[in-house]
Amino acid sequence: MRCRFFLPGLIVMSALATPTPGHAQAHESDALVSHLVGAWSGSGVYDGNRLELTRVWSLELGGEFLRADMGVSMPNGATFGALMYWKSAGDGRFEIVWMDGIGRMQSLSALTDAASGVVSTEYVDEFAEDGPEVRRWEYQRSGPDAYIERLNRKVGSEWELLTEWTFRRIGQE
Repeated sequence: MRCRFFLPGLIVMSALATPTPGHAQAHESDALVSHLVGAWSGSGVYDGNRLELTRVWSLELGGEFLRADMGVSMPNGATFGALMYWKSAGDGRFEIVWMDGIGRMQSLSALTDAASGVVSTEYVDEFAEDGPEVRRWEYQRSGPDAYIERLNRKVGSEWELLTEWTFRRIGQE
């Protein structure tokens, strides 16, 4: 069963790994990406539960990929982990692969809003509790040692905020 997720993932990672001149430099020169590199902690409420979150962002494979190693601790003691790999596609665009500790994997595209600096990705969450729904993740710098992640879902033609987490650089809380 896991094999059907592995092969498409391998194909996606192979496509993302194709060398593209200038993309490593694009990661390093992107304001949000350079801000994210490091270790972060945050907390927030999702689905009525207070969660403690960690993020470790690092440039990998010669700076070609931005890796996010994510951890979530829940009030009942359960934990959840996921990885994301971001690859610059130039002009504030990113291709992202999401993989989590329960075997789910999804490919996403993201775009930076030039005016606000917010990076967002809209996608269909195939794993939402009530069936597939359109969602949007947003990443926004918030001062020198903080950033915000927001998760929204589309309800009709409007966006509904599901959660907002503020992360602080570890050692700067």
